[in-house]
Amino acid sequence: MGIFFALFASLAFAIAYTFLKRSYKEFPPSVAFFFDMLFGLLIWIPFSLMIGFDFSDLSKVLIYALISGILSEAFIFYILSKGEISITGTIFASYPVYTILFAMLILGERLSLLHWLFVIMTIVGTLLASLPRKISRQEWRKKTYILWAIAGATAVGLSDSISKGIIDQSSAAAFLFALALVQVPISLIYLRLEKEKASTIIKALKKWRVYKYAIIGSLFNVLGLVGLWLAFENTLASIASPLTAAYPGFMVILAVVWLKEKPSKLEWLGLILIMLGVVGIGRWGK
Repeated sequence: MGIFFALFASLAFAIAYTFLKRSYKEFPPSVAFFFDMLFGLLIWIPFSLMIGFDFSDLSKVLIYALISGILSEAFIFYILSKGEISITGTIFASYPVYTILFAMLILGERLSLLHWLFVIMTIVGTLLASLPRKISRQEWRKKTYILWAIAGATAVGLSDSISKGIIDQSSAAAFLFALALVQVPISLIYLRLEKEKASTIIKALKKWRVYKYAIIGSLFNVLGLVGLWLAFENTLASIASPLTAAYPGFMVILAVVWLKEKPSKLEWLGLILIMLGVVGIGRWGK
Protein backbone atom coordinates (compact mmCIF):
# COMPACT_ATOMS: atom_id res chain seq x y z
CA MET A 1 0.00 0.00 0.00
CA GLY A 2 2.92 2.34 0.66
CA ILE A 3 3.96 2.22 -3.00
CA PHE A 4 0.38 2.87 -4.16
CA PHE A 5 0.08 5.94 -1.91
CA ALA A 6 3.49 7.19 -3.08
CA LEU A 7 2.48 6.95 -6.74
CA PHE A 8 -0.80 8.73 -6.01
CA ALA A 9 1.20 11.51 -4.33
CA SER A 10 3.54 11.73 -7.30
CA LEU A 11 0.65 12.15 -9.75
CA ALA A 12 -0.99 14.80 -7.55
CA PHE A 13 2.31 16.69 -7.23
CA ALA A 14 2.76 16.62 -11.02
CA ILE A 15 -0.59 18.35 -11.46
CA ALA A 16 0.04 20.69 -8.51
CA TYR A 17 3.45 21.94 -9.63
CA THR A 18 2.25 22.39 -13.21
CA PHE A 19 -0.48 24.76 -12.04
CA LEU A 20 1.54 26.41 -9.27
CA LYS A 21 4.26 27.44 -11.70
CA ARG A 22 1.66 29.34 -13.68
CA SER A 23 0.10 30.79 -10.53
CA TYR A 24 3.23 32.81 -9.75
CA LYS A 25 2.36 35.02 -12.69
CA GLU A 26 -0.72 36.00 -10.69
CA PHE A 27 0.37 35.86 -7.05
CA PRO A 28 3.44 35.88 -4.83
CA PRO A 29 4.10 32.49 -3.18
CA SER A 30 2.61 33.55 0.16
CA VAL A 31 -0.84 33.92 -1.41
CA ALA A 32 -0.57 30.56 -3.18
CA PHE A 33 0.45 29.03 0.16
CA PHE A 34 -2.61 30.62 1.79
CA PHE A 35 -4.83 28.59 -0.55
CA ASP A 36 -2.77 25.52 0.34
CA MET A 37 -3.51 26.19 4.01
CA LEU A 38 -7.25 26.54 3.35
CA PHE A 39 -7.45 23.25 1.47
CA GLY A 40 -5.42 21.62 4.24
CA LEU A 41 -8.06 22.61 6.77
CA LEU A 42 -10.89 21.48 4.51
CA ILE A 43 -9.35 18.13 3.52
CA TRP A 44 -6.78 16.98 6.07
CA ILE A 45 -8.87 17.46 9.22
CA PRO A 46 -11.98 15.56 7.99
CA PHE A 47 -9.77 12.89 6.41
CA SER A 48 -7.81 12.43 9.65
CA LEU A 49 -11.00 12.04 11.65
CA MET A 50 -12.41 9.62 9.09
CA ILE A 51 -9.42 7.23 9.20
CA GLY A 52 -9.19 7.25 12.99
CA PHE A 53 -7.28 10.20 14.42
CA ASP A 54 -6.27 9.73 18.07
CA PHE A 55 -6.29 13.10 19.85
CA SER A 56 -3.78 11.82 22.39
CA ASP A 57 -1.15 11.89 19.61
CA LEU A 58 -1.64 15.58 18.87
CA SER A 59 0.82 16.97 21.40
CA LYS A 60 3.37 14.39 20.33
CA VAL A 61 3.37 15.35 16.64
CA LEU A 62 2.69 19.10 16.83
CA ILE A 63 6.30 20.34 16.86
CA TYR A 64 7.26 17.96 14.04
CA ALA A 65 4.30 19.12 11.97
CA LEU A 66 5.44 22.71 12.52
CA ILE A 67 8.92 21.85 11.22
CA SER A 68 7.39 20.13 8.20
CA GLY A 69 5.01 23.04 7.53
CA ILE A 70 7.95 25.45 7.41
CA LEU A 71 10.64 23.37 5.67
CA SER A 72 8.61 21.11 3.37
CA GLU A 73 5.72 23.46 2.58
CA ALA A 74 6.15 27.23 2.96
CA PHE A 75 9.87 27.20 2.14
CA ILE A 76 9.26 25.19 -1.04
CA PHE A 77 6.55 27.59 -2.22
CA TYR A 78 9.13 30.35 -1.81
CA ILE A 79 11.92 28.45 -3.56
CA LEU A 80 9.80 27.60 -6.61
CA SER A 81 9.31 31.33 -7.14
CA LYS A 82 13.05 32.03 -7.17
CA GLY A 83 14.49 32.43 -10.62
CA GLU A 84 14.07 30.09 -13.56
CA ILE A 85 11.72 27.25 -12.58
CA SER A 86 13.33 24.89 -15.11
CA ILE A 87 16.56 25.12 -13.12
CA THR A 88 15.21 25.15 -9.57
CA GLY A 89 12.67 22.43 -10.39
CA THR A 90 15.29 20.11 -11.85
CA ILE A 91 17.69 20.43 -8.92
CA PHE A 92 14.90 20.30 -6.34
CA ALA A 93 13.82 16.93 -7.80
CA SER A 94 16.99 15.48 -6.25
CA TYR A 95 15.51 15.70 -2.72
CA PRO A 96 15.12 11.88 -2.38
CA VAL A 97 18.92 11.67 -2.23
CA TYR A 98 18.90 13.85 0.88
CA THR A 99 15.92 11.98 2.34
CA ILE A 100 17.78 8.68 2.00
CA LEU A 101 20.93 10.11 3.59
CA PHE A 102 19.01 11.59 6.55
CA ALA A 103 16.91 8.42 6.88
CA MET A 104 20.13 6.43 7.22
CA LEU A 105 21.57 8.84 9.78
CA ILE A 106 18.44 9.61 11.81
CA LEU A 107 16.21 6.55 11.37
CA GLY A 108 18.86 3.90 10.80
CA GLU A 109 17.19 2.74 7.58
CA ARG A 110 19.19 0.38 5.37
CA LEU A 111 18.35 -0.75 1.84
CA SER A 112 19.25 -4.03 0.21
CA LEU A 113 21.50 -3.98 -2.87
CA LEU A 114 18.50 -4.68 -5.12
CA HIS A 115 16.53 -1.88 -3.50
CA TRP A 116 19.44 0.50 -4.06
CA LEU A 117 19.49 -0.42 -7.75
CA PHE A 118 15.82 0.44 -8.30
CA VAL A 119 15.90 3.53 -6.09
CA ILE A 120 18.88 4.96 -7.97
CA MET A 121 17.19 4.10 -11.25
CA THR A 122 14.09 6.04 -10.17
CA ILE A 123 16.09 9.07 -9.01
CA VAL A 124 18.18 9.22 -12.21
CA GLY A 125 15.01 8.87 -14.30
CA THR A 126 13.40 11.70 -12.32
CA LEU A 127 16.34 14.02 -12.94
CA LEU A 128 16.41 13.22 -16.66
CA ALA A 129 12.66 13.75 -17.02
CA SER A 130 12.86 17.12 -15.27
CA LEU A 131 15.78 18.53 -17.29
CA PRO A 132 14.81 21.67 -19.23
CA ARG A 133 14.74 21.34 -23.01
CA LYS A 134 16.21 24.76 -23.61
CA ILE A 135 18.07 26.86 -21.11
CA SER A 136 20.65 29.53 -21.71
CA ARG A 137 24.14 29.37 -20.25
CA GLN A 138 23.46 32.72 -18.66
CA GLU A 139 20.66 31.20 -16.56
CA TRP A 140 22.83 28.28 -15.43
CA ARG A 141 25.51 30.74 -14.32
CA LYS A 142 23.15 32.38 -11.85
CA LYS A 143 24.32 30.36 -8.85
CA THR A 144 21.62 31.71 -6.55
CA TYR A 145 19.06 29.55 -8.41
CA ILE A 146 21.13 26.46 -7.74
CA LEU A 147 21.76 27.33 -4.09
CA TRP A 148 18.05 27.91 -3.43
CA ALA A 149 17.15 24.60 -5.08
CA ILE A 150 19.79 22.68 -3.10
CA ALA A 151 18.60 24.35 0.10
CA GLY A 152 15.03 23.27 -0.68
CA ALA A 153 16.03 19.69 -1.48
CA THR A 154 18.05 19.45 1.74
CA ALA A 155 15.24 20.97 3.81
CA VAL A 156 12.70 18.47 2.46
CA GLY A 157 15.06 15.55 2.99
CA LEU A 158 15.67 16.51 6.63
CA SER A 159 12.02 17.33 7.32
CA ASP A 160 10.69 14.14 5.75
CA SER A 161 13.12 11.96 7.70
CA ILE A 162 12.21 13.61 11.00
CA SER A 163 8.50 13.39 10.17
CA LYS A 164 8.79 9.70 9.28
CA GLY A 165 10.19 9.00 12.74
CA ILE A 166 7.24 10.59 14.54
CA ILE A 167 4.68 9.05 12.16
CA ASP A 168 6.04 5.63 13.10
CA GLN A 169 5.33 6.52 16.75
CA SER A 170 1.84 7.90 16.09
CA SER A 171 0.04 7.87 12.71
CA ALA A 172 -0.27 9.69 9.40
CA ALA A 173 -3.74 10.82 10.49
CA ALA A 174 -2.33 12.58 13.57
CA PHE A 175 0.39 14.22 11.50
CA LEU A 176 -2.03 15.51 8.85
CA PHE A 177 -4.36 16.88 11.53
CA ALA A 178 -1.48 18.71 13.24
CA LEU A 179 -0.11 19.96 9.91
CA ALA A 180 -3.49 21.48 9.04
CA LEU A 181 -3.44 23.42 12.32
CA VAL A 182 0.14 24.70 12.22
CA GLN A 183 -0.14 25.90 8.62
CA VAL A 184 -2.61 28.58 9.75
CA PRO A 185 -0.08 30.69 11.73
CA ILE A 186 2.67 29.87 9.20
CA SER A 187 0.50 31.18 6.37
CA LEU A 188 -0.44 34.38 8.23
CA ILE A 189 3.22 35.10 9.07
CA TYR A 190 4.20 34.37 5.46
CA LEU A 191 1.61 36.85 4.17
CA ARG A 192 2.87 39.48 6.61
CA LEU A 193 6.50 38.95 5.56
CA GLU A 194 5.57 39.56 1.93
CA LYS A 195 3.32 42.47 2.94
CA GLU A 196 0.26 40.96 1.31
CA LYS A 197 -3.22 42.18 2.27
CA ALA A 198 -6.47 40.33 2.77
CA SER A 199 -7.89 42.22 -0.20
CA THR A 200 -5.62 40.23 -2.53
CA ILE A 201 -7.07 36.95 -1.29
CA ILE A 202 -10.66 38.20 -1.42
CA LYS A 203 -10.05 39.38 -4.99
CA ALA A 204 -8.78 35.93 -5.94
CA LEU A 205 -11.78 34.16 -4.44
CA LYS A 206 -14.17 36.46 -6.29
CA LYS A 207 -12.38 35.95 -9.60
CA TRP A 208 -11.98 32.18 -9.70
CA ARG A 209 -11.45 31.96 -13.45
CA VAL A 210 -8.64 34.48 -13.38
CA TYR A 211 -6.78 32.96 -10.42
CA LYS A 212 -7.70 29.32 -10.91
CA TYR A 213 -4.11 28.10 -11.34
CA ALA A 214 -3.05 28.99 -7.79
CA ILE A 215 -6.21 27.44 -6.35
CA ILE A 216 -6.08 24.20 -8.38
CA GLY A 217 -2.34 23.83 -7.75
CA SER A 218 -2.80 24.20 -4.01
CA LEU A 219 -5.68 21.69 -4.01
CA PHE A 220 -3.61 18.97 -5.68
CA ASN A 221 -0.61 19.75 -3.48
CA VAL A 222 -2.79 19.08 -0.42
CA LEU A 223 -4.08 15.83 -1.95
CA GLY A 224 -0.53 14.81 -2.79
CA LEU A 225 0.53 15.29 0.82
CA VAL A 226 -2.22 12.90 1.93
CA GLY A 227 -0.62 10.25 -0.27
CA LEU A 228 2.88 11.24 0.87
CA TRP A 229 2.29 10.78 4.59
CA LEU A 230 0.27 7.61 4.10
CA ALA A 231 3.18 6.28 2.04
CA PHE A 232 5.60 7.20 4.83
CA GLU A 233 3.36 5.40 7.30
CA ASN A 234 3.37 2.20 5.23
CA THR A 235 6.93 1.94 3.93
CA LEU A 236 10.49 3.19 4.46
CA ALA A 237 11.26 6.87 3.85
CA SER A 238 14.08 5.70 1.57
CA ILE A 239 11.48 4.02 -0.64
CA ALA A 240 8.57 6.46 -0.39
CA SER A 241 10.62 9.57 -1.15
CA PRO A 242 11.99 8.53 -4.59
CA LEU A 243 8.52 7.39 -5.66
CA THR A 244 6.76 10.58 -4.56
CA ALA A 245 9.49 12.60 -6.28
CA ALA A 246 8.86 10.88 -9.61
CA TYR A 247 6.31 13.55 -10.54
CA PRO A 248 8.42 14.82 -13.52
CA GLY A 249 7.65 11.49 -15.19
CA PHE A 250 3.94 12.06 -14.73
CA MET A 251 4.39 15.62 -16.01
CA VAL A 252 5.85 14.21 -19.23
CA ILE A 253 2.85 11.91 -19.60
CA LEU A 254 0.41 14.75 -18.87
CA ALA A 255 2.14 16.92 -21.48
CA VAL A 256 1.70 14.17 -24.07
CA VAL A 257 -1.95 13.49 -23.21
CA TRP A 258 -3.19 17.03 -22.57
CA LEU A 259 -0.89 19.23 -24.63
CA LYS A 260 -0.01 16.74 -27.38
CA GLU A 261 3.67 17.48 -26.85
CA LYS A 262 6.42 15.21 -28.13
CA PRO A 263 8.84 14.24 -25.37
CA SER A 264 12.56 14.58 -26.00
CA LYS A 265 14.84 11.56 -26.00
CA LEU A 266 16.05 12.41 -22.50
CA GLU A 267 12.46 12.66 -21.25
CA TRP A 268 11.63 9.27 -22.76
CA LEU A 269 14.75 7.77 -21.18
CA GLY A 270 13.86 9.32 -17.81
CA LEU A 271 10.30 8.04 -18.05
CA ILE A 272 11.47 4.51 -18.86
CA LEU A 273 13.93 4.51 -15.95
CA ILE A 274 11.21 5.75 -13.57
CA MET A 275 8.82 3.03 -14.71
CA LEU A 276 11.47 0.31 -14.34
CA GLY A 277 12.47 1.66 -10.93
CA VAL A 278 8.89 1.77 -9.67
CA VAL A 279 8.12 -1.73 -10.90
CA GLY A 280 11.37 -3.00 -9.43
CA ILE A 281 10.76 -1.43 -6.03
CA GLY A 282 7.24 -2.82 -5.93
CA ARG A 283 8.03 -6.34 -7.03
CA TRP A 284 11.65 -7.34 -6.59
CA GLY A 285 13.23 -4.84 -4.23
CA LYS A 286 11.97 -6.44 -1.05
